[in-house]
Amino acid sequence: MNIDALLEDLEAEGYFASSNNEEVKDSETICKQVLVIRESLTDLYLSLPLLGKDFMAGFVNKYSKSTWMIIQDYVFLQPQDVGTSLQSTKISFKRVVQAHLIGASVKLGLRNTSSEHLGYIIRVSGSILEFVTFEAKTFWIPLDSVSYLVVEKINTQTNL
Repeated sequence: MNIDALLEDLEAEGYFASSNNEEVKDSETICKQVLVIRESLTDLYLSLPLLGKDFMAGFVNKYSKSTWMIIQDYVFLQPQDVGTSLQSTKISFKRVVQAHLIGASVKLGLRNTSSEHLGYIIRVSGSILEFVTFEAKTFWIPLDSVSYLVVEKINTQTNL
């Protein structure tokens, strides 16, 4: 498991995508923790948060120190360290899944339901995520129906 490498990849892609348009301030401090407010689920804290094009990600202490969570469905974020800025990237949820989560064991939560599923991401085809549960049930899930993913191990070899 090398979550640090994944974060470095995401940070680098975000930096290079935004370096032409934005000037990075040397005195700027990166936010270390945010409170994520969700409408139908409990609020939670994410450490080392990263704001993507259509997702929020970070480490969740609730599960283990190496658990990474990607959230698409949230109401707002509240930084926990004053005077900091949120690290961001222009990478999409779909790209993160395609590049690093194919074959990964995840806990998947669906929008507008309280259902969670444990299993593996098989592939992404267009806007559909193919997911197989540990009970060998296959689901085809629209990417925009995924509320969150909880990931223990990440494939750091790019599949793109």
